[in-house]
This record gives sequence, structure tokens and C-alpha cells, in this order.
Amino acid sequence: MQTQSSYLEDIIDDSVEMQPLDPAVFDQYMSDGWRLLGHSIVRHNFSVCRGKMCRTIPLRIRLGDFQFSKSQRKMLRKTQKMNVKYGPIRINQAKAQLFTIHAAGRFDERRPESITSFLNLKSDREPVTGKEFYITGPDGMPLACSFFHLGEESVSGTYCFYNPKASGYSFGTYTMLLEIEKAQELGKKYYYHGYVYDVPSQFDYKLNFHNLEAMDWKSGAWNAIDRIPVRRWSDFVEPDDESPPPSK
Repeated sequence: MQTQSSYLEDIIDDSVEMQPLDPAVFDQYMSDGWRLLGHSIVRHNFSVCRGKMCRTIPLRIRLGDFQFSKSQRKMLRKTQKMNVKYGPIRINQAKAQLFTIHAAGRFDERRPESITSFLNLKSDREPVTGKEFYITGPDGMPLACSFFHLGEESVSGTYCFYNPKASGYSFGTYTMLLEIEKAQELGKKYYYHGYVYDVPSQFDYKLNFHNLEAMDWKSGAWNAIDRIPVRRWSDFVEPDDESPPPSK
């Protein structure tokens, strides 16, 4: 078992200022474990989960022969009545208000003040072309919005937020399915969808995909890992652990 101090021996905590990148250079950043965060491009191999240090594990999906699971196809059918708009990233009042509702319902602590904590006003073109899926209900009510960026061979899922009152639709997963579909349509090779921890956490839903790969921080290699179906990650938490912060 690793001690808290052992996590500090080979720490990676890097950040560079957001800037325009050639799509092929963006691909290399993604392959090296970086991700987009507001006005920066960052990477870190550690985090804190339930008050304890843990490791981060970058993930990606090989798209060439990727297929959705039966439950994922069912989810796509379930949401066919929703209105889904695809286009360049645009930050407007309606989306800012939806983010405020999302943050109030999902963040108990360290609540972000605005959507600019995750995106900036140039996100449609920096560091590469940025796109969005904007989802509304049959009555026109805003339900969810997801943002992603396009490299030469890769797509990076940048951020998703939604109305917590509509959480039954699993928008975090649903928008990932939309982004994967679009990435395949565009002929991309990899879909990068963030990271999980090396302990059970609220991010474990990202493991419920075929063709999954995880990055080894020491070697930089990407290795195939098994898909883990949806589970109650809280069942794996020790009784004396603190409650985790909400995801996204």
C-alpha cells in the first residue's frame, strides 16, 4: 500500500497557457496525458479523493472498430425525442444559466463561479477547433451541453454540464456517446474522455466502454484494459471514508 508521502516522490503537475495548436501537436498533448481546463492545458498524476491522495489514470477509446454496448444503444434510442444541436462552441446567457443550475446541484464545495472555469471565450478555436452538442427537451427547455475539441486523429471530450433535475437521462454518458459517434463520423482514431482514480470514485462510469485504454505515467504507453460495467462505486468505499464530492 502506498503512503501519502509516496505520492509526492514522482509527482507530475504541469500547466501551460491556452494557445492555438496545430491539430497534430494537439494529438501529441492528448497522448501525453494532458487535458483542457479553462485558460490552461494541464496534466497531473495525482488527486484527492475522499480526503486522501490517489493516482489519476488517463483514459481513451480506440475508435476504429468500436461498437456501443446493448445498454448504450438503448440509451441513444431513449433520447431520440430530444433536440440535439451540433455546432461551434458558443457561450451565451442560456448556457451560462444552465451551468449555474448544474453547479448548484452538483458541487458542495469548491463550487466554480462560472462556466469560464472550464472554457474560455476562444474555446471554439483554441487550442484547436471546438464543437458542442446542445440538448433541449421537446418543450425547448435546456437540458445539457457538452464541449469537445478536434485534433488531427483525436477528439477530446472537454466538459459536460446538465440540469440535475434531469439526471435520470445520464447526460454525462449520453453526451459521450454523441461525441464518440461524431468522432467516428469524422474518421478520428482516438476519443479521450478524461481520467479515473486508482480507487473507486464517481468517475468510474468512464470505464464502461469497449476498446478502452489507460496510460502508464512512467512509460507513457497506452495499454488495453477491460471494460467495467456500470456499478455502484460507493459499494467499494470503506465505511469510515468521507463522502465524495459530486462529479462534474
